[in-house]
Amino acid sequence: MDEHELRFDEDSDDQENEYTEEQDNGFSENFEETQEISGISDYSDEERKIRPREEFTELNSADDLQKTRLMNSVTDNTSYHSASENTVKRRKKHKKKKQINHTRTMGQVFLGVLIAVTSLAVGVVLSVFIINGMRDFTGMAKTVREAEVMIDSSMPSDKIVDELYKSGIIDMPYLMKTYINLTDDGTKPFLTGSYKLYSNMSYVNIINVLKSPKTYTETISVTIPEGFTAKEIGELLEKNYVCRAVDFEKYYKSKLNKYDFEEGINDDKNRFNMLEGYLFPDTYEFYVIDDLKKNPNFDTSYYAGLAAEKMYDNFEDKITKKMKQRMEELGMTLDEVIRLASLICWEGTNEKNMAGISSVFHNRLNNSDKFPLLQSDTTDTYIEEVIAPTETSTNKDKIAEIEDAYDTYKCEGLPAGAICNPGLDAINAALYPSDTDYYFFLAAKDGTFYWAKTHEEHEQNIKDAALREDSES
Repeated sequence: MDEHELRFDEDSDDQENEYTEEQDNGFSENFEETQEISGISDYSDEERKIRPREEFTELNSADDLQKTRLMNSVTDNTSYHSASENTVKRRKKHKKKKQINHTRTMGQVFLGVLIAVTSLAVGVVLSVFIINGMRDFTGMAKTVREAEVMIDSSMPSDKIVDELYKSGIIDMPYLMKTYINLTDDGTKPFLTGSYKLYSNMSYVNIINVLKSPKTYTETISVTIPEGFTAKEIGELLEKNYVCRAVDFEKYYKSKLNKYDFEEGINDDKNRFNMLEGYLFPDTYEFYVIDDLKKNPNFDTSYYAGLAAEKMYDNFEDKITKKMKQRMEELGMTLDEVIRLASLICWEGTNEKNMAGISSVFHNRLNNSDKFPLLQSDTTDTYIEEVIAPTETSTNKDKIAEIEDAYDTYKCEGLPAGAICNPGLDAINAALYPSDTDYYFFLAAKDGTFYWAKTHEEHEQNIKDAALREDSES
């Protein structure tokens, strides 16, 4: 190949290199060095066999990348075209990368808009919920509605809230249920009753109304006769709409551990009514529970407790220091005096015969070796009217044991508990018996009392009382 042809090739390659170098950004900076390399053709053939390689080695130095690119274009036409093809591929990749980045950018923008819109929507919904919740919680800015709501103390709080919602008193039952669950410690239960409520009342006010006893204004005067049993007192209170008898029973069946007199009461398992004898008979002023008139099942536990405690308070006021000193002189406890007074109350009719009856019982108690049993028919009456009616197939044996503990023809000394609630006459008679040596007594139907020191005299009195009754009939 002559020099002209070599230069033509080089010129052709240079033209293509110009396009490549412009795409590769910066090859033109060393273009003059490329022109100098064209001088290689001045060497002889022998010299060209050696010198070009040395030139190539020097030009392929890593110190000058542009030289390396130049020699590749001179010695290897295939390599040159490969570099050009790679450049085109890079352009295509670059364009594809731009398209991908554009798609990602649009996606991010859409996602941002979606998040913003969602956040705004959630914020609006949450704001509306909070506003409605505050209105329902406080009762402010609500349409005023009135409703009569019937609540039963046995109902769970969730069901009570549902009743309030059905009545239109509240609008957000879930919110009120949550509030009750977070704040209610269970110490103050909901009370049975019919309550007039309004929709503009706050949750706090509604709950307070449902947990507070209703205030009644009508009162009634009730006289508890001396000698009434606790059961009879409860029935009398129910008759006058003071409370239910079943609710009143809760306050005399067991100890309340609120009064000093309870300390002297033994926890005898055979004592039928623990506080029988301490419901002091007197005239009391009670509130009339109107709801009991409308609903016989109305829970009156709170009012029954008030009634019972009023009687217990009165009992404590009636027992004086002088009475307690007399008990110490007799060697008796308060509870023993009350149990004895309950027998005297049912046996006697006035202060005089009560004092005589008391002397008979005291004489027997003080001479228990000879007279271990008090043998009072009054305990039979209590067993028949109060204890026996509670017998069932499951407690039959237990009731029989209690009956024996009250039967003064079987048990020694005083019965296990009082058989009625004695008044001051019977209590004073128990404290101050007549001074006699009687061990027997009986009363005719006309109220005449017969006294005897021995069993023989007592048998004769029975005959005399019978003859007297026959003669009167």
